[in-house]
Amino acid sequence: MNLRHLALISAVALMAATEAGAAQMVVAEARGIGLKPGAMIDTSKPLTLKEGQHVTLISSSGATLKLDGPYNAAPDSDRGGTNIGSKLAALTTQNNVRLGEVGTTRTGEAKDKLPSPWLLNVSHPGAVCLREGTSPVLWRNAAKAATPATIMPADRSWKLQLDWPAGSDTLAVTDDVSVHSGATYFVSMGGPETAIKINAVPALLETDSMRAAWMADRGCTEQAEAVLRASR
Repeated sequence: MNLRHLALISAVALMAATEAGAAQMVVAEARGIGLKPGAMIDTSKPLTLKEGQHVTLISSSGATLKLDGPYNAAPDSDRGGTNIGSKLAALTTQNNVRLGEVGTTRTGEAKDKLPSPWLLNVSHPGAVCLREGTSPVLWRNAAKAATPATIMPADRSWKLQLDWPAGSDTLAVTDDVSVHSGATYFVSMGGPETAIKINAVPALLETDSMRAAWMADRGCTEQAEAVLRASR
């Protein structure tokens, strides 16, 4: 395990020690049961799952607990849960193997750290996370010249054309544009299209550890790491 992974795990441990330990967990995933992602459950009460039912829960400390039926007990992330530091370390390793070289993007360009957890990196394909109730702000490494940018949904039912200003690494998308969670969009900046899948981060998530775990669960690894950096 390298120093970056150790730092992430240390940051999570510090956050877990200082954040309030509310007896609630958020549902990250549910199959075969009438629970929806984003719902909060009381961990002091038994959760009953029948054969074939599955629930993934996230605690306020960012621990992820996967439960399969038959199950009938009060959920406890301290028993069998995966902490967010370990999860991010594993996801980062997987991403580096997939990309072929540590610290590079699919295009071979140097990969800088995301300056804010709520910026959507459109310099390479993948999942990004948008906080519920906010408008998207796109991010890439700043370019010396202005760049024409195009955004369109996967069904290509509309196209938004913008100019990405010279020297700026961010581009805000206006409120009147229908960019929402659960959908995939193609972004082009004067070159090949990049497919970006938008995932929502519920506003009710109580802690940064919980937000980071939610993001990591949806493949938004860069943003999850940025949440932890900002919380140190």
